[in-house]
Amino acid sequence: MTRSNGIWSREKLNRYIKEGRGQSATGKDYRPWVMVHEFPSVGRASRILGIKTGRIHHLHSDNQLRAFFIFEFSDKVVDIRESYPLLDVMEVIDDKENLRFDKFCSKETGEQLVICTNFVLTIRDSDGNERHVARTIKNTSELNKKITFEKLEIERRYWEAKGVDWKIITDKQLPRQVAKNIEWVRETLLEDNEVDKELLSKILLNFLLINLETPLKELLKNFDKEEGVNTGTGLYLFRYLIAKKEIKVNMKEKINLALKVKDLIL
Repeated sequence: MTRSNGIWSREKLNRYIKEGRGQSATGKDYRPWVMVHEFPSVGRASRILGIKTGRIHHLHSDNQLRAFFIFEFSDKVVDIRESYPLLDVMEVIDDKENLRFDKFCSKETGEQLVICTNFVLTIRDSDGNERHVARTIKNTSELNKKITFEKLEIERRYWEAKGVDWKIITDKQLPRQVAKNIEWVRETLLEDNEVDKELLSKILLNFLLINLETPLKELLKNFDKEEGVNTGTGLYLFRYLIAKKEIKVNMKEKINLALKVKDLIL
């Protein structure tokens, strides 16, 4: 739902539509229906630059942020659209029996609020075919509320009518350590750095492969000395290699730099 700062009105709805929010654009051109400064969030709101989209994403809770990190890290996901409005919900859903649209209206104006799905993802399969899937993020505690179920049922029927796969993802399905690890490594893809990341990361990769018995922390320290680079460069490049998926580690666990290389890299 959206109700932004101030009173939700027909004029505000028309303005959002005129601005092109939540409509057919994808990638860098997509504009979410609700910006983080316009809607009070449950939890912390975030504005984060997307690597795959090249635009700022507006996320309204920690769970949405974790989901975003996991979606973006997936090789299958090629585009992420958050706060996707069901603008044509009344036309799309033929079976409106028992749907309580009346509960999702502005108390001040009676204007119908716009129901949003948290994420619409573009997925590409191994054959290069693309399809859309819709995902709603919810805390398990919210599932005890009747109004939550009523909103979810509207979403379910909408996406079913559209022929789009829709699922609910709860906080229990969003591993915090995975999200933390992704956040830790993805920063290297966004930051400009004085070092030649491409060249030095290849050197580090070779360094890792010929020193499998060495604890990673010791190896990275030796790398910095041998290459004559600033302290911490090796660790930065190690994170970069993970982000680029040149090496794989167990993202479900905290990355332990004290382990031998052979016990860390999969």
